[in-house]
Amino acid sequence: MTLFEHLSNFKRHSSEEKLTAAFEKLAPHFIYGGYIKVNDAYRVYIRTIEFYYHDESDKPDAIKDPIMYHRNHTKEEIEEPYEEPYLPLMSIYMHSSGYDITFENEEQEYRASALIREYSIYDVEQKEFLRLTSKGMFRDERVLYLKYYLNGFSLNGKPSIVWVDDEHFPQSNLLQNARKGVYIIKDGKKTTEKDKRQWSFKLNEDIWLPTD
Repeated sequence: MTLFEHLSNFKRHSSEEKLTAAFEKLAPHFIYGGYIKVNDAYRVYIRTIEFYYHDESDKPDAIKDPIMYHRNHTKEEIEEPYEEPYLPLMSIYMHSSGYDITFENEEQEYRASALIREYSIYDVEQKEFLRLTSKGMFRDERVLYLKYYLNGFSLNGKPSIVWVDDEHFPQSNLLQNARKGVYIIKDGKKTTEKDKRQWSFKLNEDIWLPTD
């Protein structure tokens, strides 16, 4: 199955335990399942992914994640309530913390996304992974630096940034942790209590993926 198909099959969850289990199954498809192809120049391989999920409904079992950027806003948060339109499946959504790959569902009233928290860049012309930091590291957690690679959207109707499914390489277990720098929000305000939901998945080994 393609990543698009996996995200299409994703459903609303009414318990955090089951939602976390669903993220556990989904994470390998982002990290081991392919790459983002940019203008035939670069491939962005995801090394760490963080999931975000916010149920917009008023149901008593709705799972809330108010730190999520792309969601409806209440009068307590801004001057007037505002309803965000739902994004198409597998949209790239840029915000002040980086780049999300979205999988929202208007019918089921949930927002969901995978934030690229760490990545590697493969240079197609040079046929090698780039050293991304001053210390010569191939992996980079500076998510906003992705703007140097996720750029150059075509204006002539031809896609220039696409996800390529590529699951021919071996898989291994991912490190699972709480998301980085995420705190509990109560009454629209950030608290000092860390959000402990285990929604971060990291590639532990320096596995260099097969390339052409």
